Amino acid sequence: MAELPEKLDKTGEMEMLAQAFAAFSEASTKLEQKYSIIEEEAKKLREEVEEKNSELSKLSGLLESVLNNSNSCVLASDDSGTVLVKNPVAECFISELGEEAFTSMLNLHREPGVFDHEEDGRTFRISVGRLENLELRGYVYIIDDVSHIKQLEAERQRDEKLVLMGEMAANIAHEIRNPLGSIELFASLLERDLRNDESGTKLTRSIVKGVRTINSIISNILLFTKEIKLEPQNRFVADIVDDVVLYLQHLMKEKNIKFINKINEDHVVRCDTELCKQIVMNIVHNAIEAVPEGGQIVIESFSEDERSGFTVTDNGSGISESMRKKLFIPFQTTKAKGTGLGLAIVYKILKAHSGQISVDSDGATYTRFIVEFPV
Repeated sequence: MAELPEKLDKTGEMEMLAQAFAAFSEASTKLEQKYSIIEEEAKKLREEVEEKNSELSKLSGLLESVLNNSNSCVLASDDSGTVLVKNPVAECFISELGEEAFTSMLNLHREPGVFDHEEDGRTFRISVGRLENLELRGYVYIIDDVSHIKQLEAERQRDEKLVLMGEMAANIAHEIRNPLGSIELFASLLERDLRNDESGTKLTRSIVKGVRTINSIISNILLFTKEIKLEPQNRFVADIVDDVVLYLQHLMKEKNIKFINKINEDHVVRCDTELCKQIVMNIVHNAIEAVPEGGQIVIESFSEDERSGFTVTDNGSGISESMRKKLFIPFQTTKAKGTGLGLAIVYKILKAHSGQISVDSDGATYTRFIVEFPV
């Protein structure tokens, strides 16, 4: 009978062990279920992270594509001026202007807004915005070269002035021309009556000469205001230049000017022959007056895909920047006896041809006129 309690103890232990095993199995099953749920959640999180990374990668690629393919200079810098990011156009601007000049330009504009900046003969439109990203502070710049737009605006304003001045000049010219004819007639009659008076004859001749000079100026004014009718044809530049140079050759010899003709015999412009001769005549004549004794004039032609024409360069005293801006406006001249109509007429002739004229000068040692006709 002594063995019975011992068996009961073993049976109790077995039951306790069984209960513990059952509890362990139940806990293990719950743990597996929890782990399965956690694994599923982790899988979902990984998929979401991968999706977000894919979206970020696409967005980053899109932003990089926009940045690199923009026609504008896009650049970001921190508050100290260190460049953080820039696109190819920005690199091109830095290369053209020089890093020092480019950085100086940015430093001048460190407030949000839109500014026009003149640099190296070009006009840049600079849009500035603040950059604020976490701990990073700085500026975002979008820069465009608007030199061509500025040039078009200047031409439009100049054309408007030319129209107004042309109308005014035409009215004044007609009012002056009528009494001029009477003055010349009476002066001629007076000269006939004073033919035995040498001093009187000299004075009346001066009056007639002055009247004819004024009449010539009025003729130029009327030519400027007159509508230009073209008879365009293809002409060799060399033929036009040769005719004009032959006419002006005596003036060049008087000043011992060295004339260098670099016209290509094959280059052609489509133009009204007589009007084109007038263009060459005016520009070359101005060059003759501008150069010193023994000076030099070079004329050279060019022909490209969309334009053809010629340049006239002289080694005179140049034209100042302020004068260059108003050079093609009537009555603007650097010559003591000039009327300032010659280049205005040249400008109008070229406009009628849908061409253009520009001038380059350092204001001291040279002047170059560039005349272009559309092909």
